[in-house]
Amino acid sequence: MSFYTQLPAHVFSYLPHIFLTFVLLYVINFYISYINRENPLPGPIPLPIVGNVLQMSDSYKFLVAMHKKHGDVFEFYIGNERIIMLNRADLAEDNVLKQSIKSNYFVRATSETQGWKELGLTEKGIFSNKKFKNWAFNRRFLSNCLTSTKYIKEIVNVAHNQFSEAEQYWKELGGNTPLEFTKWMHCITVDTEVKITTGEQTYAIPTYANSLLPPHLQKPLPQSSIQSYSEFISKLLYRASIGRFFYITPSFFRHYVPGFKQIATRMKKEAALFEEEVKQIVRNKKQLIENMDDDEELKVDLLSLMLTVNTKSDTNKIKGSEFEEPLNEGEIAQILIEVFSGGIGTVTNALCSTIYHICKHPAVKSRLVSEIDTTLAADGGILTYDSLSTLFPYTTAVMKEAARILTIVPLVIQLASKDDEVAGYKWRAGTAIGANIGVIHKHKAHWKDLETFRPERFLDECDDEIKPRTFLPFGGTFEVELCEPDKELEYVFIISNTCKELKVYLKARNTEEVFYVSYITRENPLPGPIPLPIAGNLLQMKNSSKFYAAMHERYGDVFEFYIGNKRFIMLNRVDLAEKVLSQSIKSNYFVRASSVSQGWEELGLTKKGLIGNKEQNIWWLNRRLLNHCL
Repeated sequence: MSFYTQLPAHVFSYLPHIFLTFVLLYVINFYISYINRENPLPGPIPLPIVGNVLQMSDSYKFLVAMHKKHGDVFEFYIGNERIIMLNRADLAEDNVLKQSIKSNYFVRATSETQGWKELGLTEKGIFSNKKFKNWAFNRRFLSNCLTSTKYIKEIVNVAHNQFSEAEQYWKELGGNTPLEFTKWMHCITVDTEVKITTGEQTYAIPTYANSLLPPHLQKPLPQSSIQSYSEFISKLLYRASIGRFFYITPSFFRHYVPGFKQIATRMKKEAALFEEEVKQIVRNKKQLIENMDDDEELKVDLLSLMLTVNTKSDTNKIKGSEFEEPLNEGEIAQILIEVFSGGIGTVTNALCSTIYHICKHPAVKSRLVSEIDTTLAADGGILTYDSLSTLFPYTTAVMKEAARILTIVPLVIQLASKDDEVAGYKWRAGTAIGANIGVIHKHKAHWKDLETFRPERFLDECDDEIKPRTFLPFGGTFEVELCEPDKELEYVFIISNTCKELKVYLKARNTEEVFYVSYITRENPLPGPIPLPIAGNLLQMKNSSKFYAAMHERYGDVFEFYIGNKRFIMLNRVDLAEKVLSQSIKSNYFVRASSVSQGWEELGLTKKGLIGNKEQNIWWLNRRLLNHCL
């Protein structure tokens, strides 16, 4: 007989009460700790266990709303962890955003979570490594590889090859076939990032192209040591989801609550399998290098460079106390995963954001295309490393302004390694302090015309002062900014080629958006009242003569307005309107605007008479006949 069967039945009836008492005591203890917290700051009231996570479905909107409500310094909770959020560059530049190897904030907030410890992420790599010496060496190690001139030039070569491959497929699809820009940019980015990182390919471009081409035009995919594109990317994205789950979900849930426990177990297994697959990529590359002849030239990719640093094949060894050995397999695999995770998503998002703003602002697009044409004419029609790095100031400015308007990495959270004073408060070691990059990029203390897309602010010719640490496109932390020059070079190349080779239009999601996309991208935009979809400016035209007079007074001799979805260009001086007012039988303007309306066609008025007739021969004959009679 078991112990439980010997217990009186009434004992089990108390279990719900015991559980509720435990929950109540936990909640009371949580809020007592919350009320008595050190340096209480304004911020949303957290819930036990989850904190403010339920309010953060869109973290960017959440942080912007909290800044508007609570000001430049506020707090919020992720789980039971308190985050101090700084929303001005001058508050964060000497702590969270400090660019020094001796920074007190080299540790990511995620590094102290029990979940990331369970995943084994806190003592290797760079992103979440909390062992300072190991972190510092790994960072120097990666920096040594990324600053190699051969590697930087190879980025341009690889991006050129991938874009050219995509162009071939676009030709096969036909010149008039609409292309889903975001999907193609994602494929180009994936193939470029994987190629320059490992020297291998995932064949994202041909995989996606085959899904669009008819069967007889589809091409077989070559073999690669990396899994197929879709499988590799899905595992990489799932790996990021695993990190978020283990960061947000409390340890108690992961270990004891049914459902959560099974999910955590499965995720740990999947994370270990993916890491092993990346290690296999490292082993394959290492074996390939070992089998190379002495006179054979090493491929220029990040993995090859990492495997040869501090070996006999390396001419630029890293010196530093006890760290003069090559990195082990596990460290390299973790760095590769971090490079993949940080590269593919950010590059694609930044490219799409930039192209979106280029399409939305015709004047910007015109100047950008002019710069590209001028540079190509002087450089033999080919985009080179030298021209990309020095001769595209306006294109680079457009890219930066797009990254300011739509921040790619809106938030960074670091841990204080030692006691510190921040924003006028003293904080203990281990306090999580963050910088709200999305708000810093649009803070009135740092920028003029915050919401206006104005790339000129980043040009040397502009008088706008861009203060230190106010523009941080990739998050501004010490380890993330390692890759900034490489990413910028890749961006400039793809943006330049896209604007040179393609006609890109914004895709509308509904009728209203269709109208405004057409309105924003209209030919020769003129001053005039902003129209409404369907109605245009009709609601303002109860008295048309007063409307025209008011518009002329406000907008001058040439303006535009809309009747329904029809655009009208209004000329208010005789010398401007002579062609429209021409009394010639051969006039280019014999057709009334009403003649092309669907309504008048339904009434049968567009092929007879004079006023609504748009058939020139019939109109001319009727006019002569009436003139003869009169």
